[in-house]
Amino acid sequence: MPLIINGIFFVLSKIGARASLILAISLPVGVILPEIVSKSLLPYLPHIIVGLITVAMIRVDLGRVILHLRKPIGLCASLVLLMVIIPFGMNWLAGFLALSLPLHMALVFMACAPPLGSAPNLAYLLKLDAELVFNVTIAGTLILPLIAPIMVGITLGNDIGFDSWALFSRLIVTVGASIFLAAFARNFFGQEGIKANEIALDGLSTLIMVLFVVAAMGGVTHILETNPMQVLYLLGIVLLANFGAQVGFSFFGMIIEKFCPEMSRRQSLSFGMVAGNRNLGLFAAAIPLTNLEQILPFLALYQVPIYLTPMIGGLFYRYFLNRTSIFKIAD
Repeated sequence: MPLIINGIFFVLSKIGARASLILAISLPVGVILPEIVSKSLLPYLPHIIVGLITVAMIRVDLGRVILHLRKPIGLCASLVLLMVIIPFGMNWLAGFLALSLPLHMALVFMACAPPLGSAPNLAYLLKLDAELVFNVTIAGTLILPLIAPIMVGITLGNDIGFDSWALFSRLIVTVGASIFLAAFARNFFGQEGIKANEIALDGLSTLIMVLFVVAAMGGVTHILETNPMQVLYLLGIVLLANFGAQVGFSFFGMIIEKFCPEMSRRQSLSFGMVAGNRNLGLFAAAIPLTNLEQILPFLALYQVPIYLTPMIGGLFYRYFLNRTSIFKIAD
């Protein structure tokens, strides 16, 4: 048994060491796999999400989490900007560009959504502030049922049904199960064991993220066959929305550093990363089926920039983590 466990950890470590490449490859693989594979995974999506959050919670430094919570002003300001101000801006931009209603809805839903459940895992891969990302992710997820109906009603109109209580209860179960499993794992392996196997945990989170993308990308093959140009158009919008938010708000955070000495470079870049990577999938449980069918292609293609973030975004974040000031880029 110990030999088997060591073998599993060895394989996971190898996967973790190549996480960026594997996540990027999983995108085309998810498209070309038979549709039966994605359909077989769909019933297990809630379990996959629990797995992503659990792996993130296992490695979080609880001391730093509490330290962030003792300074609620920064956390509250981040949530207001992410889930209130950005949705208004996205709604205005979509209206200004006269985008179709499905695209308009998808962009507003994306802007209203909390950070991706796997955002702390991405933060670990990118060497960002995972504890800050974790706090923003959990707090944003918990307030989503209260904030999202208001924002959707103001920006898109009250004609879109939104079962906030069903979503809230589902989130409570999801987060509660993740906390329980993470606490059990932390107690079982201990802090030293967790630190010694960080790369293996990267591998585990990578495998879970691959399962998610295979389930989410199942319908893209049909879209490619019927209207490939529409797929390219949607992909362009998705890439611009995600990477544009990451780059734009990373620079915004680095500018704020000049006026807020307590803000570190890792924190400002972490904010940029979560600004672009949102948990749009959470809306699938709350919006009517007709609206879901309209935004489903956007939701599927939205996984592309998420899974490219460790590879492409990694170059961006690594560069600016090593610079003392953005005002000396030309040096």
